[in-house]
Amino acid sequence: MQQIKITQSQFEELIFACENTGHEIRYYFDKQTGEVEMLGEYIENDPELEERIEDEFGERYIRVPMIESWQSFEDMVEFTETVGDMRMKHSLERALSGGKGVFRRFKDSVSDDSRLLEEWYKFKDQKNRERVVKVLEEELIKLIIE
Repeated sequence: MQQIKITQSQFEELIFACENTGHEIRYYFDKQTGEVEMLGEYIENDPELEERIEDEFGERYIRVPMIESWQSFEDMVEFTETVGDMRMKHSLERALSGGKGVFRRFKDSVSDDSRLLEEWYKFKDQKNRERVVKVLEEELIKLIIE
């Protein structure tokens, strides 16, 4: 397993990239420097960076994983199970029970209570941190955060 030292700031950038990568914007993790590089469909990309990532993909660069909508939904369900206030818990369960617009309804419901909203953000952040670490371990990469 390859050990890579990164700063706390680099780890935060990696988490941000995981949360914001998609089909139009792609992030790549540089295993040599710990930096996160971004390429996109509708932005001006550095041609040298594009070529370097293409040439060294797998060896030096790996794609930052995208958090899928089903994973986010599972996080919301798991968080709802931790809510002790039954009124709020039922509100969140109702928000999750529909189809289209479930993410907006959940956010609207959790936003009704500032303390709960803060707990949700902490919960979601921890889940995303765990995801990034797990995906990198699957790539045989162990992060050492300084």
